[in-house]
Amino acid sequence: MKISKIILIFFSFFLLSINAAELDFKNRFLPLKDFLILKYDLFIQKNLTNVFRGGGITGVAYQDLNYNININKKNIISISLNATMDKKRYTSKKYYPKLKDCIQIRNKIFTNKYGYSLFSQRLNNLVNDELLFNTINEKILNISSLDNDLRKKIIENTNININIFHPNKSKDLSCSGKITNTQLEKIE
Repeated sequence: MKISKIILIFFSFFLLSINAAELDFKNRFLPLKDFLILKYDLFIQKNLTNVFRGGGITGVAYQDLNYNININKKNIISISLNATMDKKRYTSKKYYPKLKDCIQIRNKIFTNKYGYSLFSQRLNNLVNDELLFNTINEKILNISSLDNDLRKKIIENTNININIFHPNKSKDLSCSGKITNTQLEKIE
């Protein structure tokens, strides 16, 4: 039994050393477009939990949230978020999604702030264009090879589309806009 384990371990090291020698990363770089998608993907994946925290108390409770990130031929980055409201809660509770709910999803992911006053639910200045720009610039585009002009251009060419799905399909809501715009526009 011990001899077979030793042989297996030796054989594993032998295979790993062969594969490691065959890998050549010299002059192999990930294209910037793919790297930007990766950076956005990692950031959003890490911060999705912000949307679920506090849901139902100070915000809408969601049961599911998924996203997709693409860059088209014109170098426009499109982030699409789909949020499904908690079916059990909102089948019985008469609450329908509003434009502020779309904006709050974006705000919670990118700044971990709602951007609306707790009791009055009116837009406040805690989340603004500058905060959104700085967050994306510092947390996502913190790539040493990008100069400030290119970072600005990338952020300006990033759009977000948010779809909120209500248990009553006729109450679904969509909004979109530039990722740094404090206000997003409702899509009819």
